[in-house]
Amino acid sequence: MQYATIIIMHIEYCATGEEPFRSTLAEFDADPDIEGIFALSAANDAPAPPAIDETLADLSTPVFGGIFPEIIFAGDTKERGVVVLGLHVAPDVTTITPNDDTIDLESSQRAADETMFVFVDAYAEQSETFIDKLFNAYGVGYNYLGGGAGTLDDDRQLCLFTNEGLTHDAAVVARIPAKSTIGVRHGWTEIGGPFEITAADGRTVHAIDRQPAYEVYSEIVERETGKYIDRENFFEIAKSHPFGISRLGGEQIVRDPFDVAADGSLTCFGDLPEGEFVHILEGNAETLINAADSAYDAAAERDPADTVLFTFDCISRAQYLDDTFSQELAALSNNRDAVGALTIGEVANDGSGHLDYYNKTAVVGEIADI
Repeated sequence: MQYATIIIMHIEYCATGEEPFRSTLAEFDADPDIEGIFALSAANDAPAPPAIDETLADLSTPVFGGIFPEIIFAGDTKERGVVVLGLHVAPDVTTITPNDDTIDLESSQRAADETMFVFVDAYAEQSETFIDKLFNAYGVGYNYLGGGAGTLDDDRQLCLFTNEGLTHDAAVVARIPAKSTIGVRHGWTEIGGPFEITAADGRTVHAIDRQPAYEVYSEIVERETGKYIDRENFFEIAKSHPFGISRLGGEQIVRDPFDVAADGSLTCFGDLPEGEFVHILEGNAETLINAADSAYDAAAERDPADTVLFTFDCISRAQYLDDTFSQELAALSNNRDAVGALTIGEVANDGSGHLDYYNKTAVVGEIADI
């Protein structure tokens, strides 16, 4: 594997077990040339307290990262293990919690170009609030890159790496002095709308155009696709028909509905605020893979030998594409040794628009030294 050594001093893949991960952390911490540690763990066999908390707390080097459904190493997905990156640039790391009224990243002079890695507990009630707080504090001018951490079957898992140990119900932000270019694409197309969200509470949509959300959603999906939908098969149908919130001059914000309540409300991964206008979307393998290719093209601007390629792709895209997901993964990296994760929601901003928390979206970031 070839990674840009100007950014990454060392990279290790610990295939399984907690002890190799702890040993690698200690080894990187002892290396005077490594100024930051970035760790991406797959959920299977993920490091767990209390041993890993003690190791993280003993580190003198700033550490950040998270636990995800799967990770990406050398351009391929891994269901187990941890990727540990030793950075030669010092990250400014902070943890945002629900009680934080302000963002308190160190007030060092901003470099000409900086990138922020952002990882958020995907199941935190205030995950979108964390993102809004960050953007309100720093706004445009930065590139932001990351995604939602956690597992698909346990919404209470500690999933974020910090120097205080594993944590959850929070966001971890690492600002590094490095140039980056970002590509964000989803590939879903509109089949109905726009509709107004007329009653909502965070992630739960109660009414669309003043009617129960499920009634509007199921009517459009059945009419436009011929697919029968009920509460029993809702999740299976919904994974290929998300909502899309329009953004002027940018990709739609895709929202995954995953649950129907008895009153006809729909719960999504990510907020759908009252007053927003949404479309119902659909996709197919070709449009999604083409979107991944477009995300790579938007991000790839420099000589690959001088950069590191990060990819954060939604785990639900992998589930939807199934046997063809390998084609999407190849499109995202263009046969380069990408590193990243399959996330539960994606965080991205291209330096010119609003920072958003996406669903079902492919994000590519190419990073180089200033």
